[in-house]
Amino acid sequence: MRIQKIFSIIALSILTGCTDFLDVVPDNIATIEMAFNNRTNAEKYLATCYSYIPLYGAQRDNPGLTSGNDIWFYTMEDASFNNKWSFGIANGLQNTSDPLNNYWDGGNGGKQLYRAIRDCNIFIENVSDRTKVADLDETERRRWIAEIKVMKAFYHYYLFQLYGPIPIVDVNLPISAPEEEVRIKRDKIETVVSYIVDLINEAVTDLPLKIYNEATEMGRITQPAALAIKAKTLLLAASPLFNGNTDYANFKDKNGEPFFPQTNDANKWKIASDACKEALDVALKAGHDLYDFKEETLENLPENLMYSMNVRQAVTERFNKELVWGCGKSYTYDLQCMCQPRILLFHGEKQNTCKGAYSPTLDIAEMFYSNNGVPIEEDKEWAANNSYNNRYETAVATATDKYFIKEGYQTVKLHFNREPRFYGTLGFDGSSWYGHGKEHADDLYYLEAKKGQITGQSQLANYSVTGYYAKKLVYYKNIISESSAVIEEYPFPIVRMADLYLMYAEALNEATDNGEFVPKEVYDNIDIIRKRSGLEGVVDSWSKYSVNPEKPSTKEGMREIIRKERQIELALEGSRFHDLRRWKLARSVYNNALVRGWSIDQETTEDYYVIRNIAQMKYVQKDYLWPLKYDDIINNPNLIQNPGWQ
Repeated sequence: MRIQKIFSIIALSILTGCTDFLDVVPDNIATIEMAFNNRTNAEKYLATCYSYIPLYGAQRDNPGLTSGNDIWFYTMEDASFNNKWSFGIANGLQNTSDPLNNYWDGGNGGKQLYRAIRDCNIFIENVSDRTKVADLDETERRRWIAEIKVMKAFYHYYLFQLYGPIPIVDVNLPISAPEEEVRIKRDKIETVVSYIVDLINEAVTDLPLKIYNEATEMGRITQPAALAIKAKTLLLAASPLFNGNTDYANFKDKNGEPFFPQTNDANKWKIASDACKEALDVALKAGHDLYDFKEETLENLPENLMYSMNVRQAVTERFNKELVWGCGKSYTYDLQCMCQPRILLFHGEKQNTCKGAYSPTLDIAEMFYSNNGVPIEEDKEWAANNSYNNRYETAVATATDKYFIKEGYQTVKLHFNREPRFYGTLGFDGSSWYGHGKEHADDLYYLEAKKGQITGQSQLANYSVTGYYAKKLVYYKNIISESSAVIEEYPFPIVRMADLYLMYAEALNEATDNGEFVPKEVYDNIDIIRKRSGLEGVVDSWSKYSVNPEKPSTKEGMREIIRKERQIELALEGSRFHDLRRWKLARSVYNNALVRGWSIDQETTEDYYVIRNIAQMKYVQKDYLWPLKYDDIINNPNLIQNPGWQ
């Protein structure tokens, strides 16, 4: 007999506010029978199954946002805010006694994903019983079951991404199950991947192509969203962390068999590329496409300013066509307050709405391309002008710079002649801040970030520790006045179209045999992203402007370009941290890495633009996989701890 009682149906704000439907807080329901005795109660349970989606837009809860060196803060905890969970991981505080971002058990910013899976199992079991929820028509019944199958697959995927080999929980055990059966075991990587993929394949045909009732159902699972989760799973499985990773040769189950496949299987990239293509094709069929600010604005803006807004609005414009799946409001009100710098004199009084403490690092600023669409260290023009070697020297902005840098203002050469995404993603001392009530190109706000200036360190709390600001994550139509704050929350992207294009390009490139030419489709899927950003295609850009013009002609060269393109396009969205993990580059990038920014406690230009080392990171082999809680290992001897955390 299956579990009959739920002691507390999770009464969370569903998806923390995706839509009216998903904003419903389920009533406490005493028994399973009551939960599925009619459509209304069953729909509340459907919402409960969605409620466990990780809060992608919460900087404390999403390890992708603040567990690496994309973002830094002046402190983990003070009277202004508490950010010790994911940022604690960046500071080397992960542990086994009380793990940070614990998505296994729940706690310290992590949700109880195994409880989520349990509730999904209860829902599927009961709604699949045609004698229950008698007032639910068959088409809707199939859709609901399919949605929750995909949600169950997604929760397994999320756990897999963090922990590697995880226990598969396909059905809930009866209360009478023997103790040994209850003590679950971890499954091998390939078994986990196959389970997730098979579950999505079972469900996808019963899902809608797109949401038709936008007023009440936005945020629910569709065919493109389901196939995107499948593609992400297979891309992860094909990547170096999980594909033939001999670092885990001694990480074995109770039978002495390795959890990780020990032989690299190149065919996994082909399987992943096929899945990415399928997800991309279905998304296009559903009407998804790259966001284009030109289609949305009535303002006649300079072209480069338009291009800079594309990457910003692709994230912050609610349910725009690029969003394949987003996770509701997801604390993006709080996130925007953390990102919003002071740009007006009275903003100093708005401590809760203009914190400006979410600080991109100097490494992120240097990561973006030049205006020629190639890395600044490769750009022939930068080399000829000695601009790269002198990038920390200052220069004065002219009238030609005014849409991105205040005319007559002095800032470092690093900030000049950069691609539009640089200006759409980052704010800095002297940079423009389009929006906030000003939408005319000749009437813009500009940041002045030295100590004592409006944006700068004028107090002991709420300031950028690096001198950079996350403009990309702030909706441009927000307005904070002396008397009010209008901040529009948005569904933080889990998958958007640019991500799918880049995933497909990566998988297709890696699926190419050594020695073969790079398939044209690889360039096509990169170039469509670059074109949206006002850049020439990869081949043309490198042949014209790079000191390494042949780089795009090889698989290895394109691998480097694709990885760079992902980090730029998806900057500050939580992708880079997990990408570096799956590429097995996190240790080399993060370990002993210096977190750098400008000397924000200085008042003069000369003193401000001195690089300051803020912290030194630590990232060792064990950090690739999250630890299981020590108590879990003690209570269940069948569980094996991840390597290095014993």
